[in-house]
Amino acid sequence: MLFIDSHCHLHDSRIIFDIPWLEDRARIANVKYMVSCATMEDNFELTAQLSKDFPSILPCFGVHPWFIDTISGQWKKNLQVYLQTYPSCIGETGLDFTDKTCDREKQIKVFEHHLMLARELKRPINIHIRKAWDTFIHILKKFGKLKVPGMIHSYSGSADMIPVFEKYGFYISFSGSVTNPDAKKVINALKKVSKSRFVLETDSPDIYPYLPESNSHSKLNEPANLPAIAQIASARIGMEFKEFSEHAFQNSLYLFNPILKEREEK
Repeated sequence: MLFIDSHCHLHDSRIIFDIPWLEDRARIANVKYMVSCATMEDNFELTAQLSKDFPSILPCFGVHPWFIDTISGQWKKNLQVYLQTYPSCIGETGLDFTDKTCDREKQIKVFEHHLMLARELKRPINIHIRKAWDTFIHILKKFGKLKVPGMIHSYSGSADMIPVFEKYGFYISFSGSVTNPDAKKVINALKKVSKSRFVLETDSPDIYPYLPESNSHSKLNEPANLPAIAQIASARIGMEFKEFSEHAFQNSLYLFNPILKEREEK
């Protein structure tokens, strides 16, 4: 069985020093690709360099909603340059209204620019949504279905919204949070997703999975944990581990096909 980590942050200062060994451990765990997402302009270049150094790393370039105050006057141009220079996805981008004092209008404008690029460049988009589901759906209705599929990472919404997002062409990604025995909302969402629409992620170095005899609060996550996440997630919904993992892998291949195809052509 093979796996694809659909969302992680390998540029993170907590793990960047360990990347050669982390990549080795991921390969041993049959993790074929790791989709590493930048979060701001300051880590675009580091994310690009990782993808050049390690063929298993697929880069994403975007501005995370937590960091919209860091954008420069040239952020749109800078983002476009990286997207056009490297076979890459768009993100991490999205909306996060958890902090009620955040500038929601600025988040929306930045996010909508990423969606526009996804449409124009026909690139997969890696989306973060927290406490902003109604606004997200309103934006989707305005933009319509994207030309290539995108994904909602570490899904935390309700199961009832899954058919809406599938209609707009989105894949739904589940992280280590699905291993939490108390995460009933996440498990219900996973049960609702079509077999052809779920993918898996670690969100490394965060969201360390709830593994037997481990202290998740004291450990940094890494892509090598993806098979363990799949094992627990498959048991949570009563699907055989091999079948579950094969669905996740094939779905990820389809989702990231535009980038993999572009890399092969180069």
